[in-house]
This record gives sequence, structure tokens and C-alpha cells, in this order.
Amino acid sequence: MAKKLFLFLALIALIPLAPVSAEPTKVKIGIVYDVGGRGDKAINDAAAAGVDSAKKKFNLSNFDVRELVTTGIDFDRENRIEFLVKAQYDLVIGVGPSFNQAMIYMSEKYPESQFAVIASSGVESLNVSCMAFDLNQGSFLAGVSAALNSKSKKVGYLGDPANPSNSTNLENFRAGVKYADTKSKVFAADATTSSEAEIAKLSGQGADVFFINWSRNGSVLTAATKLAKAKKSVKLIGIRPDQFFIANKDAQKFLIGYVNQRFDKAITDLFSAAVSGRSITEEVDVVNGVFGRNYTLSSSGIDLISTTANAASKSAVSRAKAAIIAKKIVIIK
Repeated sequence: MAKKLFLFLALIALIPLAPVSAEPTKVKIGIVYDVGGRGDKAINDAAAAGVDSAKKKFNLSNFDVRELVTTGIDFDRENRIEFLVKAQYDLVIGVGPSFNQAMIYMSEKYPESQFAVIASSGVESLNVSCMAFDLNQGSFLAGVSAALNSKSKKVGYLGDPANPSNSTNLENFRAGVKYADTKSKVFAADATTSSEAEIAKLSGQGADVFFINWSRNGSVLTAATKLAKAKKSVKLIGIRPDQFFIANKDAQKFLIGYVNQRFDKAITDLFSAAVSGRSITEEVDVVNGVFGRNYTLSSSGIDLISTTANAASKSAVSRAKAAIIAKKIVIIK
């Protein structure tokens, strides 16, 4: 009996043990939305669409992805970012350029952590991926559309002096107008807390199509409604997802198109890199040491979406897109 038992145990010892496979470690990603969070019909909803899509694509649960909302002050932004860092999230994302200052501070405080900011080219840190959108290309296309939808041959540009790219966007808008119609004139104005007076002024100069590169509040619609009641022709070209007000059904009376920034694509790209253990560090602004990814027409990260614009302008915009991608049109930087 003892001999049989010994042989049995010896045979068991010769059977190879199956390797024990541990559960693969999942990435942990934190995202801090700007004021309002989901449901804002603007930048937060655009980013959230990317989060929802990426979670499905990479099989991530609510435990893998933590979503927070800032109250809107830099101290709160820093606290929420730091909370996610201390909770050992592999990547912390801020939605919108309002996170720039908080990301600069936290990336220096935690140089081993990885961060990203959506729609920003203003953080000069190696461990921050700036996911920027080329609004200069979008502004050129908006100029093309504006010129060919104007009956008066006069178009307006409403800018924001707080936007560091405002003057460059205006130059590209002017270039797009001239590309489409050399006889069209551009009138420009900058607004601060409200846009009503500036839009009324542009209309008074004869403008009947307005490119709105300003997103502080809904006064644009108030101004457009007043002009329409005064029997003035009003057509708007906006920017999404920055401008919550163009999602309003009242805006559809005036909106002929909008420059679209693919926040969802930027979020998905960040998730994809994080899942692969990488970070996105392409050149965004080499002179100032900004890295991440710059979304352009070529990468399908930015586009001009024509809604009720006329057929001639849609065709011209398509030709301009192809020429920009082929580098036959030089966009001012």
C-alpha cells in the first residue's frame, strides 16, 4: 500500500500545474468637467460623449473612470485634480482651457503623474497633453461660408479679446472671405460681458452674416432676435461645443453652420493611449514647449458643418477644405 501511494504521489508531481493568470490591471482615468458638468449642451457634454464611447470601446467601468465637476475657481480645480492624483489615477483630464493654470501648478507638483487638457495649447509641461483644435482652419472656412451666404456682401466677425487667438482667427476669417469673394467686406468687433451692442453695430454697418467667435453667454441670440424683429437679415455661424446657445432651438432660425471641434475624439484618443500605457506628446507649439495633439482638418478633428447654408457655399467650403489639406491654402498661424 505504501509503495502504491508513493507511486501515485510521484505521478501527481509530474503533472504540470496550470499557470495562474491574474486579472489584467485596468487603467484608472479621472476627468474633471468644467462648471455645470454633464447637461451643459456645450464642452462638458461633448467630452462626456467621448467618455461614454471610450468606456464601451475599452471595456472600462465606473470604477475605472472617475468623473468630477469643478465649481469654477482655480483652488477647486487644483483640489479635484490632486484628489485624483492621490487616488492613483493614471491619467487626469481637465475639460477646457480654464484648467490651464491648475494643470501648470499640479503638473509641477506631481511630475510623475500624467495629465491632459482638452481644447488647450497653453500648458508648457512635459507631463501634460494639450489636446488643441486648429480654429484658424475653422475660421478660414467660416469666412468662405459667410461671404457666399451674404446678400449685402458685408459680413461680421464677433470676437473675444480674452482669447489669445482672437486676432489670428480674425485674419483667417478675412482670408476665407476674400478667397470666396474678393468684393465682400469684413467688419469686426470684440465683445466682453454682452454681445448685443456689438452685433447691432455690425448690423448697422451692413453685415447680414456673422461669425461668432465668442461664447460667454446667450446674448448673441437676444441680439439676433431683436434684429430679426426689426426686419434685418441675420445669419449666424457658430463654434461648437463652446457655444451652448447654438444648441437652443431658437438659434436654428439663424444658424447656417458651425465650426465643430471633436472633443469626443480627443477624449477617445487619450483613453486609447492610457490603456496602452502611453501618453500623447506630439508637437503642438514647439517654441513654447507645448506637446499633446493638434486636431486639424487632416485628422478629422475639426470641420465646418453647414446646416442651412446655400449649395454654392457648401461646394466652396468643400473645395477650400481640400485645398487646406493639400497645403494649397496657407493658414495664418
